[in-house]
Amino acid sequence: MSITNRLKNQQLLWRAGFGLMAENITELGTISQKELWNVLVKASSENPAPISIAANPFTDKTYMDPSGNMINPVTATKEQKRQLVKIFRDNLKDMNLAWMSQMINSKAQLREKMSFFWHGHFACRSRNGFFAQEMLNMIRENALGNFGDLLRNVSKSPAMLQFLNNQQNRKGHPNENFAREVMELFTLGRGNYSENDIKEAARAFTGWGFDLKGEFTFRKMQHDDGQKTFRGQTGNFDGDDILNMLLKDQQTAHYITKKLYRW
Repeated sequence: MSITNRLKNQQLLWRAGFGLMAENITELGTISQKELWNVLVKASSENPAPISIAANPFTDKTYMDPSGNMINPVTATKEQKRQLVKIFRDNLKDMNLAWMSQMINSKAQLREKMSFFWHGHFACRSRNGFFAQEMLNMIRENALGNFGDLLRNVSKSPAMLQFLNNQQNRKGHPNENFAREVMELFTLGRGNYSENDIKEAARAFTGWGFDLKGEFTFRKMQHDDGQKTFRGQTGNFDGDDILNMLLKDQQTAHYITKKLYRW
């Protein structure tokens, strides 16, 4: 059975987007795949409007308890913390609905589909609705851009640093969670690094954290500035050095492209 032009375009819209939209239907039989691809790229070329559901609990005065008192996450009572958890839970639900609306209705189907891919690739869970929102917006902004920029931004996001415990990663007491995941899930893939690589990378990422404003910060006094040997190279490496070496590794290119192709 021959595959018609319409079926080829339907396949493209399912792979590079979320299926057919009403405005596509009449053109599917005549437009070429290259022309349709260019339409998808052009529609996704502008920066997306950020999803703005959750406010920063450390700087915004919209977080109030039933008595009208501002909830400070640092000094909150047990009851206020329970209320803050509920607020964040509601934020996450509304955020999911807002993003789903973009997937359904936005003309930038390619960007939202790639955002969906990267959101799964950079597996993360944050109970802080603001942190989750900032990471989602970061992914959507960089979904069609440079992978290195996306990796660096996600690696320094409060949501990821909190989820993988790098806030507790300090000189003399390295926490290996982030170092392990950045290789196993985000760059090289399982089995393409050693346990020593994890230990040395964890030392390099010491001092990476975030402040009360939810912004990345490098805590110099908590950073291990000693010599480290990572994947056969020795030097006074920091977190950025490790990410740069992973990005230059051909295994990262193979792992990412194979995963994207299969998906």
